[in-house]
Amino acid sequence: MIKKRRYSVIAVLAAVMIAITGCQSRTSSLEPSSSEPSSSSSSSEPEDTRPPYLFVNPLDPAGIIVPGIRPEQVETYDFTGRVTESRTINTDVGAHLFIPDTRIDEPILTSSQYGSMGALQNIYDRTSNRLNWRKEGTGLGGSGVAYLHNRANINSRAELSPNLVIFGHNNGMPYGQTYNAAIPLKDLPDGAMFAQLYKFLDEEFATNHPYLFFSTEKENYIYQIFAVYWTEAEPNPPYWSSGISQSDALKVAQSAQERSQWIYDDVKLQDGDRYLTLSTCTYSFTTNLHAAESYRFVVQGRLLPENARLSPTAKITKNPSPKQPQV
Repeated sequence: MIKKRRYSVIAVLAAVMIAITGCQSRTSSLEPSSSEPSSSSSSSEPEDTRPPYLFVNPLDPAGIIVPGIRPEQVETYDFTGRVTESRTINTDVGAHLFIPDTRIDEPILTSSQYGSMGALQNIYDRTSNRLNWRKEGTGLGGSGVAYLHNRANINSRAELSPNLVIFGHNNGMPYGQTYNAAIPLKDLPDGAMFAQLYKFLDEEFATNHPYLFFSTEKENYIYQIFAVYWTEAEPNPPYWSSGISQSDALKVAQSAQERSQWIYDDVKLQDGDRYLTLSTCTYSFTTNLHAAESYRFVVQGRLLPENARLSPTAKITKNPSPKQPQV
């Protein structure tokens, strides 16, 4: 059972001091209601004379108070129990990834035998029958599994890899379709598995989906998206490795911002940030299966502090000149 929690931004109202005899400070509730009369004498005042509501910027660590409209509540998720349940089916499951309004609601394999591409191809990426996380066949060119890089560390929040990388398949086919040589391979936002990441190329979708939700058996983590981009498969430093240092992880993230289709104006990267990197195949540059291995499509987020205040939307603008893959 998925447990849901709701967090709302804490409203802070400054006291209003009126410099005349007999005046007193007043406060206003975060939840005003037109249907219930207020017990405060200020309710009789015209609306435009009352002090405005003040809010803490949910993405500003300094907690700067700014005027604004009370944002909607942001729904978060607890998948710790789901991970435990999935492990009864496949003990190689170690985590769960969820992206709202996509089909990415998926157990993540964490055994080192899947995180190495050579081992994965021998076990789960069979040419004749790609298997899912339940070890069930999904057919030729099927959806496959999502799995962590073999050097990923998810033991605890303090031990999370600076660059936590998850690989997922994009078979270039409509959802439910297995490989057919007569059908041109395309990046379809409604396709299977990580093809769903292409939804983030839509401005409205990207604006209204600021977070990636990642869980282990012990804890839930929220990553705030800061980059959506194409890259060459082997950049330096390697975006695809969970074994890189903290400093290299920051370099990867900064390069990701240069490549990103969107500029996430409300995300400021800094030393010590930890990242979640979702990587998949792309056919945007070629439909040749072999040549396609030279390119990747990536969505990245940075880890938010525990109990961070959340905003329901991302503030994005179109990147006028994203860096293109150099192949």
